Amino acid sequence: MISRYFSEENFDRWRDDFQFLIKIFKSFRGELEISLRDNYFNLYFRGNNAAKVTFKPNEKYRIDIHEKFYPSSLEKDKRFSDTSSGNYRVIETTSELLHPLLQKNRLDEIYSRIKRENYSEELTFEQMLITDNFDRDELILIDRQVTDTKLKRRMDLLALKQTQGSQYRFLVLEVKMGNNPELKDKVANQVSSYINHIDENFLAYKSCYEKHYSQKKTMGIITRPDWDTIEIVQGVQGMIVVGGYSVMAKEQIEILNASFPQLKVLSFEYRIA
Repeated sequence: MISRYFSEENFDRWRDDFQFLIKIFKSFRGELEISLRDNYFNLYFRGNNAAKVTFKPNEKYRIDIHEKFYPSSLEKDKRFSDTSSGNYRVIETTSELLHPLLQKNRLDEIYSRIKRENYSEELTFEQMLITDNFDRDELILIDRQVTDTKLKRRMDLLALKQTQGSQYRFLVLEVKMGNNPELKDKVANQVSSYINHIDENFLAYKSCYEKHYSQKKTMGIITRPDWDTIEIVQGVQGMIVVGGYSVMAKEQIEILNASFPQLKVLSFEYRIA
């Protein structure tokens, strides 16, 4: 139903072929994300897919990069040739060439191209939340844009909130700017539906994200907390995180607090002292 972790075979291949990425990942100080799936992983900058890396048979890999972000340095490198697939340029390569292909200067160029794009405030705000809550013990932002075979929409962010020791519970986060017209009953009902969905499929989500955490911990993507493994317990919670435009958002936040007391609404205000 939901598979957001590597198979054992792909996990072994990661450890053999992608250890160089962890040093690069740490150098971006939270602005680069590595999102695990079953037979592939995504590299995200500011919520944008910088590269999709798919495990192929016979120690081969497929790398998809959006044409807008494709590094100019790859155009000149004769070791790599690409084909087109929709808006993406696709490179098929072997494990020996992964490091030259995904070296830091190429990711730097992809990052700079992404920064030049005019993306939504909410996507930028979402990335700031991820970056500023990196390496915490009591709150782990474990995944973004979460969906499964039964869920029609995507959750903005899924977090794990500590209850005690290595026990955590799910916290669904929906991110909205204060001037978003959807900041009303619609978003609250949406978060409530996500909570109910995880509750109804709790064992599947629990198993998935306990494995997801364990693999990220072993890989070095998660450095805090210190637990090698965690236990996820029942009691799913939800939160609407509102960024800026506090004057516009104030009345609607008050209505949400009154109508949906089971959901926490957290508002960020950019006031100058």
